Amino acid sequence: MLFARPLRWMALLGIGLAGCTGGTDVPPGEGADTAAEPPRRSTDEVLAEYYALHGGREAVPDHLAAALETLLYGQDELEAGDRAAARARLDALFAEMPLSTSIWREGIPFDDSNIGDPVAYYGLRMVEQALRLDDPPTRGTLRWTAVVAPCATVTRPTLPDMEPEQVHLDIDPAILADDAALLYTATALFRDWVRSITGGVEVLLQVHTLRDCTTVSYTDDGSIVVSYPDAIGMVDGVPDAIADETDFWWVVAPSGVPGDGSGFDREFITGGMGSYGAGQPLFLSDDAWFIRKPAHLGSGPYTEAEVRAYHPQWFQHEFMHHVFATWPEFGLEDSPHQWFDRSTWPDDFEGIYEADYYIEAVDKRLLAATPSLAEGLAAVHPGGVAELALEAFAGDYRREPVENDWHEVTVQLDGPDLRWTNSAGVQWSLEIRGDELWAGPDCPYGESELLVEQQDGRVDALWFGGERYGRVD
Repeated sequence: MLFARPLRWMALLGIGLAGCTGGTDVPPGEGADTAAEPPRRSTDEVLAEYYALHGGREAVPDHLAAALETLLYGQDELEAGDRAAARARLDALFAEMPLSTSIWREGIPFDDSNIGDPVAYYGLRMVEQALRLDDPPTRGTLRWTAVVAPCATVTRPTLPDMEPEQVHLDIDPAILADDAALLYTATALFRDWVRSITGGVEVLLQVHTLRDCTTVSYTDDGSIVVSYPDAIGMVDGVPDAIADETDFWWVVAPSGVPGDGSGFDREFITGGMGSYGAGQPLFLSDDAWFIRKPAHLGSGPYTEAEVRAYHPQWFQHEFMHHVFATWPEFGLEDSPHQWFDRSTWPDDFEGIYEADYYIEAVDKRLLAATPSLAEGLAAVHPGGVAELALEAFAGDYRREPVENDWHEVTVQLDGPDLRWTNSAGVQWSLEIRGDELWAGPDCPYGESELLVEQQDGRVDALWFGGERYGRVD
């Protein structure tokens, strides 16, 4: 179940202005799964393609080409286990382009391409950190399920008067082509980096195509159009056998943005980070985010070189929203996107760019966190409650960090019933319905299921509204 928590972690930097196209040959009703890593084109080939589109290698500023090439070849060497070669390659680049200096933004943007801003910087910092953390043996897995809607009924704005229209669109065929190779390519470096920071936990991506279409709708506040699919319905449509093994979620649906979003005098937001179930990360995106550059990031279709340079930046940004919320004790996102304001950084952080903040947060806080990154990123799959005595629920609970009186709660037995009472004095009933715990009809948020963390008959936490209330008594 996806709780009705506002998606307050949505990125405002690098969020998709993805466009939509219809008429693909992807048939609805053909649910399928892809879990094997498809082969990737050679770096020589993808660089040649990129340079050919931009006037040749000599037309690209030397420092931009050097950063791009170092990232792509360094990623290859990291994946191949040639860590010494990757280390030497990065050291040579950083000698010419020191980290946390202004050279990384010179000449950006370049010729309507998108190779990251700062250029290739997020990916290079991921590779560099992975090299520093050595090469731990594999010690577990995190399963990441990309849920792809084959088609959608899309409501979107139109020009010139922003009147809504409704169209039926199919997923762009490039998303699922070659066993979803594009999705694997876009996430490859990010997955390798998570393996490094968790001490060897492999992130295994699997792509599940739904049998049914979804819906995409939007809101418009006059300056920003937010366009999202029915992420609840999409994830709920995944078979239990897959859902029960999933740690991370990701939804991909036909885009609700006409073209590349240009000409609307609006910024389109089509991606971000939400939460599903017992706090599992839920990445949101549309298909065009991986197909073509949105108006604010360039123009034209993405080349594979750009996908490998830019998309690690987007995935890391969204992921860190989840990480900082999962370990709130470090205060790394006490206010939304606080890393955009250098004055709010911890005193011992030394960099200047967003990617520096993430790398230093891992190095200086999260590697020593309790629970560990490996433990805290693994999904909690709460159990049923039918066999629990009502007395097992009674006790004091707290949502961390405590931000108001609604975050400190006592669950009490009230005769044959349970009641939820917060420190603000607001209370409502809790009911056992079959094998589930529900907030009753008197709850001000409406009736909804609570997920229950339990072990050996002891209730350790209740998940309500997408928030974890841990037992404190």
